[in-house]
Amino acid sequence: MSEFSRRSLVQLTALPLAAQEHNHGEVPASPKPARTNFFTSPEFETLQVLCDLILPADEVSPAASATGAAEYIELLSSNNSRLAKTFRGGLAWLNSQAYMLAGDSFAKLPAARQTELLDRIADHRRAAHSDAPGVEFFDWARRLTVDAYYTSPSGYRDVDYKGGKGMTTYQVPAAALEQALTKAKLK
Repeated sequence: MSEFSRRSLVQLTALPLAAQEHNHGEVPASPKPARTNFFTSPEFETLQVLCDLILPADEVSPAASATGAAEYIELLSSNNSRLAKTFRGGLAWLNSQAYMLAGDSFAKLPAARQTELLDRIADHRRAAHSDAPGVEFFDWARRLTVDAYYTSPSGYRDVDYKGGKGMTTYQVPAAALEQALTKAKLK
């Protein structure tokens, strides 16, 4: 069985959207969003490293932090008390575990140690009960990182997204029309 990167697996989930045929122009580039400074500098640094571990750069696409994923999460957290609590607590939990594991902050750990810690909390079915706060946090972090990345111009290009603009005509796919007519017993 071949090895898949995290990015490849996320791209596969977006293929149904990318497979739709549309006639649109290029996705315009947009600047990286500005920080709200809701998180402290060490919290934000940890968040950026975490985002890049979730969606790292590859030969054709930038890492999640280069597209503003950390800024997006910070913006949402600054406007939602539940997310603020989840991320502030989760980043603190992640750093405390990093200090217990290797005596340094999560952002400063070697990549192998960072991945080792994230592997502990990546699957709620295998995680220890004591890691439950980390599991919930990491679930949110993964979802919001992917949301931020794949709604950015880089993410659009990554999955060859053609939508987001008006269409002058719409052709009902023949298979969908056939299925509807058969189901309605009109054929």
